[in-house]
Amino acid sequence: MNQQVKARLEEADEHFNLAKEELCKPEEDVVPYQICQKSYYSVAGYLSGFILRKGETVQESASIEDLIKRCREIDDRFHELHLAPLYHPTATEDVWMNLDAAHDFLAIAEKTRQMVVET
Repeated sequence: MNQQVKARLEEADEHFNLAKEELCKPEEDVVPYQICQKSYYSVAGYLSGFILRKGETVQESASIEDLIKRCREIDDRFHELHLAPLYHPTATEDVWMNLDAAHDFLAIAEKTRQMVVET
């Protein structure tokens, strides 16, 4: 695996692990926004790492929507990922303040991680 792919996936893992650690805090100290944000960044990192590993290029400004579309073009298994809650993070910032949304975002990040690591 080339260095760029490795770095991208390691960064995605770091964001994913930070999101998981946030949930280990006592409930009154949990910051759902942090979980959503870190989960979002991890999904973007995993998807872009997958694309890079397949020898393609990724624009730094690519949205989650663009990234999942490219992944689906490369591998049909990515149709199993339902990332719609992540598509417009700035429009849904209030949602990111919800603990249920934080759990959903983390589950999406975990499924994305599993798919990328398996390929």
